Amino acid sequence: MLIIPEIQLQDGKVVTRAAIEGDDIVHDVKPRDAVRNFVADGAQMLQIVDIDAARSKGANNETLIKEIINETDIPIQVAGGIRTLAQINDWFEAGAARVVLGTVAITDSPLVVEAASRHPGGIIVHLATRGGYVMIDGWKTQTAFMPQDLIRDLQMTGIAGVIHKGTERLDSEFEEAVALTEQLSHDVSIPVYSSGTVRTLDDIARLRYLPNINGAIISHALMTGEIALKDALQIAAQKETNLEPESITHNVNMGIHQGIRAYLAAYNSSQAARVWNLHLRETLTEDNPYMEILIPQIDLDFDMENMTQREIQACYQSELDKADIVIVILEAFSKESKRKPGPVSNAAMPVPTANISTVLPRNRKSRDPASCVSRPCVTS
Repeated sequence: MLIIPEIQLQDGKVVTRAAIEGDDIVHDVKPRDAVRNFVADGAQMLQIVDIDAARSKGANNETLIKEIINETDIPIQVAGGIRTLAQINDWFEAGAARVVLGTVAITDSPLVVEAASRHPGGIIVHLATRGGYVMIDGWKTQTAFMPQDLIRDLQMTGIAGVIHKGTERLDSEFEEAVALTEQLSHDVSIPVYSSGTVRTLDDIARLRYLPNINGAIISHALMTGEIALKDALQIAAQKETNLEPESITHNVNMGIHQGIRAYLAAYNSSQAARVWNLHLRETLTEDNPYMEILIPQIDLDFDMENMTQREIQACYQSELDKADIVIVILEAFSKESKRKPGPVSNAAMPVPTANISTVLPRNRKSRDPASCVSRPCVTS
């Protein structure tokens, strides 16, 4: 499960946004210090929200956020008051990893389709609700829509995920706040993230047992020190063991609730094949952040001189047993493109064919690598 720390900015200060404007909580930490602290503690991604822009105020925090993006090495997704295609394009040009749309996702579906088409994997929709109805205009306007009425149509626009936030969370219990998020996650196959539901480490542990929820966005509890990011990441990284039966949907069975580990079975170890395999992995994972592809001939660190062929094969088998799917390359290059042996340059690269077998799903097995080989066999 992915943990995304959130930094909410108002007048250049870090705040916790309240449902009623004027009741926001101001935290005694500077935005850049908050970012540095999260990065140091192991955050994989941050979300920064411009509260002033979300509330349609003239002055906003755009310049500050762009400076933070430029100064930070990990991906940052931005949110708050983004309502035009020009704004969306501008944020991506500024280096944002993803852009979160709120009001415009409800009021202008064609714009969402266009944005998702221009920026595959980069558009997230934020559904804020109160009393079961979707809120827009910085949570000031209640619509007649329930999120269940919208989420399937939103998925069809090509977005990369949905964030759901119940704006009553500070005044409600965990079960009540997360119930709607869990219901929504059953209806779609794209990632669904819970926002504003985590106040304690126990909340994270309970979210892990709702396998359709891909992650949690946490702000207030991290800012106040009620939980530490390192502890949250450690709990979130634990594997699900006993999933709640009512939560096991077809999406869970397909593995969509968590990252997919693929084993690329390429039976050609030439330099040309190595370049092709790396390019194939880059292509497959470019727009699929939840897919991890292992190329054993490249990623496994073998002591070839001191290992028998049986031991090497055991290492391959150990990694194969951990895979969710296997991608088999039957032939990486067309016969017409084969060339005489010699150094491979980019200009003389063989033309790859699409002769890749059907992706084979696997049932993940548990095996101790130590039982397979007596020598080190590690992933680099």
